[in-house]
Amino acid sequence: MKVRVITAVIGIIAVLLLVWLGGVLFSGAVLAVALLAVHEYNKMLKNINVHVVVPLIAAAQLVLIGAASFGSLKVFLGMIPLCLVLLLCPILKLNQDKMTSLIYTVFGSFYFGIGFGALILLRRNADLITQSSLWMEPGIFLVMFALVDTWASDSFAYLVGRRFGRHKMAPHISPNKTVEGLLGGVAGCIILGTIVAWAFGYNVFYGFIMSLMASVMAPIGDLFESYMKRACDVKDSGQILPGHGGMMDRFDSILFVAPVFVSTLILFAH
Repeated sequence: MKVRVITAVIGIIAVLLLVWLGGVLFSGAVLAVALLAVHEYNKMLKNINVHVVVPLIAAAQLVLIGAASFGSLKVFLGMIPLCLVLLLCPILKLNQDKMTSLIYTVFGSFYFGIGFGALILLRRNADLITQSSLWMEPGIFLVMFALVDTWASDSFAYLVGRRFGRHKMAPHISPNKTVEGLLGGVAGCIILGTIVAWAFGYNVFYGFIMSLMASVMAPIGDLFESYMKRACDVKDSGQILPGHGGMMDRFDSILFVAPVFVSTLILFAH
């Protein structure tokens, strides 16, 4: 427990500092995390005899995260179909028995690329919000808001589930998760997120809607990664973070929350 707490404190400080600094440092850190996650993804899939093309997935991360770093939503969205075409080019030379490998390669490219790319879009703001009432830089607020909602969902789900959990939610995926924990996570995420939006001068209604979306997507992201681990027969995606597992274990929820935040903000703008 002590090691877990120390890792969490160091991690939170590092994340907050990088979010505050932004720019190349933030983009570089996100790219590094993405590449480590790709390594974990490849290692997990080897347990079920699936061998992805790591260089292709890594190249997709460079392209998508690099595109997001320009701070242009149009550039980022424009690179997604281009990446898909390039990733499917190996079909010309691959035998049919390699089709599974190609499918997992393409999936991994976009799972990480869009998730982490969206996180950078939030930090760069990409004209997603222009509220002058915010008392901090919009990009910093958006990333912090996404992180707070994600952490709130996870923390309240754990606390409520541990105290009141009775009904299993998805025992075939994660035996310890309960319906009561899920509801606690949803409520905690919405309440805390709405309070944070109000406290920082953001539109309270928008903050409520975004927190509602996060309260749904965060547990889905967590369950999806748990499903992959169960399918690959591994407990943690890696051991790089003492007491916390791997990068996929720590960023599974944000990979779903960040893209939905970007999509929701686009809808708000129109």
